[in-house]
Amino acid sequence: MNEIIYDTTVTFPQQRLIFKIASIFPFLLIFRLFRHCLNKKLPNVRNSRALPGFSAIVGENIYAEDVYINDTVFLDIAPIRIGKGTVFSGKNTLITSTHDFSNFHIVRAKPIIIGENVWITNGCTILGGVTIGANSVIGAGSVVACDIPENTLAAGNPCRVIEVINRQKTK
Repeated sequence: MNEIIYDTTVTFPQQRLIFKIASIFPFLLIFRLFRHCLNKKLPNVRNSRALPGFSAIVGENIYAEDVYINDTVFLDIAPIRIGKGTVFSGKNTLITSTHDFSNFHIVRAKPIIIGENVWITNGCTILGGVTIGANSVIGAGSVVACDIPENTLAAGNPCRVIEVINRQKTK
């Protein structure tokens, strides 16, 4: 049996229209519900867009404005700061914490800082304690375990600078 999701703030004639649209395009209501939950979970994220597949452990530790997040997982035990204009492609993971090697019950966390106008391509893992400079591109499948300077293309496992680039945000 399918569950019906509806908006209690609309009037009855509008509700029938919403149900009709939902029966044809059910993802529209699910996306609206997802956006509502996203706004409650991420109080420090402004003017940003996240697509389904996004998840965050805490949510309040993510600080961002004008970013696009596509199918990315945030293990945000420590703060994650994301600069304006940053774009995340699919299947990325940001991990701020790890367990202590000598005592598994101790969790250690370090912040992640991502500059403005950064492109994190597909399948990247970014570890705690890392700073990625502005206008950089992180290549697909990279594991970022150390700082990446601004205006660079970096890729690999471990991620390293491939070349210096000139990637300024166009207005």
